[in-house]
Amino acid sequence: MKKSPIYQQIKTLSIFALLSFGVIVVALIFQTLFSYGNNATGVPKNNSSKKTSTVIPIDPFKNLSLEARAVYVFDLSTNKVLYARDENEKLPLASLTKLMTALVALDGMNSDSLVTLTKKDISAEGDSGLLSGEKWRLGDLLKTMLVASSNDAAHAVSRFVGSMGQNDLEDEGMTRFVGMMNEKAQMLGLSSMEFFNESGLDVGDGEIKNGIPFVSTKAGGYGSAKDVELLIKYLWQKYPSTLQITMYQNAKITSDNGIIHDVPNTNEALGRFPGMIASKTGYTTLAGGNLAIIFDTGIGHPVIAVVLGSSYHGRFSDMQTLTEATLQSINPVTQ
Repeated sequence: MKKSPIYQQIKTLSIFALLSFGVIVVALIFQTLFSYGNNATGVPKNNSSKKTSTVIPIDPFKNLSLEARAVYVFDLSTNKVLYARDENEKLPLASLTKLMTALVALDGMNSDSLVTLTKKDISAEGDSGLLSGEKWRLGDLLKTMLVASSNDAAHAVSRFVGSMGQNDLEDEGMTRFVGMMNEKAQMLGLSSMEFFNESGLDVGDGEIKNGIPFVSTKAGGYGSAKDVELLIKYLWQKYPSTLQITMYQNAKITSDNGIIHDVPNTNEALGRFPGMIASKTGYTTLAGGNLAIIFDTGIGHPVIAVVLGSSYHGRFSDMQTLTEATLQSINPVTQ
């Protein structure tokens, strides 16, 4: 019996409907299984519940281990104190005194003035290779004094400038020069600073009295770490070329006689300090180890750091600790 066309159409539609229903059922089963698998492995259904992390800044100056009695770190770009400890305590300066010697000399005399060294000049403690009768331009003699911390040069400078350019006067000129140093400190508002000689050597150090080596109880200069920062900043801003040479491990400086002097820097740790601009060391029995530096933490971002009352080697390790902390402070690391 032949089926009618209507019957054939109904049969086709029924088969199509059954197939479609089957596809839908299979899809639902797979969707259910997939969702169950994700939940079982801990994948969240809603990503909006993700936790946000907390950024905690690190303080690089926290719990620093330092030998120094007083420390001061100052950011010249932001005029901000980065770190300070007993920065106002008045302590022996040792050869940091020579920073004031250089400032007073440059303010008082032309840097091209000629200084003739005497036997008494070169009899000062230490040997920096200077010669009796040798002639020096004042500016070059000051550079030698700062790089090598030359007591011979400091003696000659104070005698010459204190005697108003007269090479033949000795004690009178030096006494006047020390007075000029103290006047300059007061004029600049460096109230903690007090000077008794031009070099910073402990007063009477090295003398023999009644056949016994004299033990000094009085430093050649006193001041606070904060005032040292102000002094070296003022000297650098006013006479940058005088301090610039102290950034080098070794310098070659020529006297007016044409004698070339190899001048080693007393800052034995220059390579440890990045971006060095200037430095000055100091060490005596009373003072211990002192160090003041200016260093650049980036292009045009100078910082001054001062360490007083450390040990001979400790001043360098203290300063390395401070420079590393400073760099981390200015370029902070977070966790």
